[in-house]
Amino acid sequence: MDKEKVIVIDFGGQYNQLVARRVRECNVYCEIYSYRTDIETIKAMNPKGIILTGGPNSCYEADSPTSSKELFELGIPVLGLCYGAQLMMHVLGGKVEKAPVREYGKTEVMVDKNSPLFQNVEEKTICWMSHFDYISKTAPGFEIVAHTADCPVAAAENREKNLYAIQFHPEVLHTKEGTKMLHNFVRGVCGCAGTWRMDSFVENTIKEIREKVGNGRVLLALSGGVDSSVAAYLLKEQGYDVIGVTMQIWQDEEETQQQENGGCCGLSAVDDARRVADRLEIPYYVMNFKQEFKQYVMDYFVAEYLAGRTPNPCIACNRYVKWESLLARSLSIGADYIATGHYARIAKCDNGRFAVAKSVTAAKDQTYALYNLTQEQLSHTLMPVGAYHKDEIRKIAEEVGLPVAHKRDSQEICFIPDNDYAGFIDREVGDAVPGEGNFVTKDGEIIGRHKGITHYTVGQRRGLNIPYGKRIFVTEIRPETNEVVVGSPEDVFTDTLVADHVNYMGLTDFDGRRLLGKIRYGHAGAMCTVENIGEGRIRCHFEEPVRAVTPGQAVVFYDEPQRAITPGQAVVLYDGDLVAGGGIIIGK
Repeated sequence: MDKEKVIVIDFGGQYNQLVARRVRECNVYCEIYSYRTDIETIKAMNPKGIILTGGPNSCYEADSPTSSKELFELGIPVLGLCYGAQLMMHVLGGKVEKAPVREYGKTEVMVDKNSPLFQNVEEKTICWMSHFDYISKTAPGFEIVAHTADCPVAAAENREKNLYAIQFHPEVLHTKEGTKMLHNFVRGVCGCAGTWRMDSFVENTIKEIREKVGNGRVLLALSGGVDSSVAAYLLKEQGYDVIGVTMQIWQDEEETQQQENGGCCGLSAVDDARRVADRLEIPYYVMNFKQEFKQYVMDYFVAEYLAGRTPNPCIACNRYVKWESLLARSLSIGADYIATGHYARIAKCDNGRFAVAKSVTAAKDQTYALYNLTQEQLSHTLMPVGAYHKDEIRKIAEEVGLPVAHKRDSQEICFIPDNDYAGFIDREVGDAVPGEGNFVTKDGEIIGRHKGITHYTVGQRRGLNIPYGKRIFVTEIRPETNEVVVGSPEDVFTDTLVADHVNYMGLTDFDGRRLLGKIRYGHAGAMCTVENIGEGRIRCHFEEPVRAVTPGQAVVFYDEPQRAITPGQAVVLYDGDLVAGGGIIIGK
């Protein structure tokens, strides 16, 4: 492999892995390091260029991630993106402060084409902005080379010292010519030859994993999908003794339904999994976990809806079936690890604890559903797919001749393939399901009749069928009175939530910490300060109101911002790319 490389310094941004990918697409090798990496280590790497990522903090606050002035005096080209740009200005004598207008989304940027960054870029180009702060004054020696209607310093440069600052995100596809800009930096400013190739990265990833955890016997959850199939291939290539296992957990339907609704866990998946195992020449078995799945997932799902909460069955399945039950069987037969095709990574933290880390692709990151795994489970887990993007996984599947290379992903809850949750609950418990009741306002006014509380979740707007004259949302579900409370859009937002059943992953204590809280799988996340309130509970104080806090969901802590809080769901807390832990939302 060519020794030249660019390093990405991570300040907790959600796109750090994407930045690295864009650099690699320029045929330049790239590695990601924490902002805590000391300057001597960076110097020893002798990188051709350095890129500073975005992040959720304000660089002028005392406890925010920072960098030494020496980083910008190494004679190495540096490109700061969003928070990285602001930090560069702040450290070098410019001024960063709260922006009078927050820019978010696609924004027209006017660029100076004479800048090395903007060669062959249109004078007016669409870029992706996401910032609360702005550069109000550039550092000495810098020249402004791009602006927007609301942002006077969209880009600045000190060409003499090869220092460049960009307020927007060139790494995301929403920035129309972002790839050109990054290419201009790594190939033009940094002078990289562009001789590195992606297949080298695959080989090195395999080598690194082999060195990190060694070889052993792995029981792999082989679903018959492309992700777990490629996971099996990668592990075999790494030298592991791989055994493929399909978990039979709920399937009792007729053969025609199996073929139509098999999803990730249906009986039809067995045929695909067996064909993959044959192609890879690995042993293959089907194991029955129906009892465990019924107890920990299906019964839990029904009970939560009857209690007026909104559960996440995948979180329960991961913790108690796919890990706890499968791991127990794996260890009993002498296996060293279990493995899955999840888009996540296993990380060993500085404090010695294990955590799941975000995958390289934000679009497929599955860490939210994994926050509840224990330290014991994580220590015996491999997730090789988390180092790749989905298109790379499909390409690998094609190249090695896997029969599921183009199989579509399963999106629905596996045991409810028609997505009719209320119908499923009716079939499970029959007369125990509460019938019709009243829609009420928070003041107790009856404004209509609902079909039953199992048909609704906090934050829901569609399907209410209430002629109220304005938009209304479900704000609370009261099983004790069989009432569904509705209110205005403002009533759906809150700046606090309370969670219990807390699982500590990368951290052992959240009290007083500023973390990114994610309150549902598709939620971007919102910054919050976490408070221990006793009895195994935590309270999250969000910096901006979040929408539809739903009891029963999990809150997962990352290090970034969120919306829509639903009791029963999880809140997951992130510290940079690492899952710090999380809990189940019980209220506001």
